[in-house]
Amino acid sequence: MHNQATQQGRYLGGRPPYGYRLVDAGPHPNPADARWGRRLQRLAPDPGTAPHVAWMFRQRLAGHSVASIARHLNERGIPCPSSADPDRNRHRTRSAWTLRTVAVILANPRYTGRQTWNRRATGTEGPASTPALSTKAAHPALITEQDFVAAQQVRAARPTDDGQTRQFALAGLIHCGVCNRRLDCHWNHGRPTYRCRHGHTSTQRAGQPRPKTLYIREDHLVDEIHVRLGVQDSDGHATLESVRIRSSRVATALRGSGQSIVYDGAGWRLEKIDSS
Repeated sequence: MHNQATQQGRYLGGRPPYGYRLVDAGPHPNPADARWGRRLQRLAPDPGTAPHVAWMFRQRLAGHSVASIARHLNERGIPCPSSADPDRNRHRTRSAWTLRTVAVILANPRYTGRQTWNRRATGTEGPASTPALSTKAAHPALITEQDFVAAQQVRAARPTDDGQTRQFALAGLIHCGVCNRRLDCHWNHGRPTYRCRHGHTSTQRAGQPRPKTLYIREDHLVDEIHVRLGVQDSDGHATLESVRIRSSRVATALRGSGQSIVYDGAGWRLEKIDSS
């Protein structure tokens, strides 16, 4: 299957990605399959959805956030993938665009015209396999390879005005005790902080009812956690560098023990990370 995808650019089955439809590609090259009447298929642009994919990439290249793109799609009434192709997406809801749906589309190299195989590891043990790309175009592209690569770079952190690197030691380790989302990294008054807006940054309108924004400073949280974890300090002075070192040690201890932080505004607790 690896060679069929990389060398022949063959479509190996599954749901076509949003923006494409399946068309006939001739008789099957395997004589036994051909005798059974099986034929090859390939991807072709879907006139109804391909323009929306191209629009998403243009918006991303213009600097718009993934949430903003999803919100505009919903406001314009554009059918989401499960709504546009319900027969192949019976296991999914057909309500609206979500942040993850847009992010997956923007990260799919198939839109450059190349076929892919093994983009997602199916095993639970061992190292993840490297995704394979066809050596040449296998179907019409909806975006150039240069624009696709540029769109991936938009996710990189933008440079700060003072040229300093903003470090968030606890990134990905704090979950909201109200809505169970991971807290977003947020730089405020020259220091790392974390917040949860309970979906306000996703595709929901700002006017919809939601809990009050959750907010915590990294240094305040680290001061409490490092005492509970028994992390030793080598510097008793609260300099900026010592705060960074302490935060790094706490983050290392949490990851080493397989724990994350759950914060609800009133307090925090440590929980084991579910790796299943």
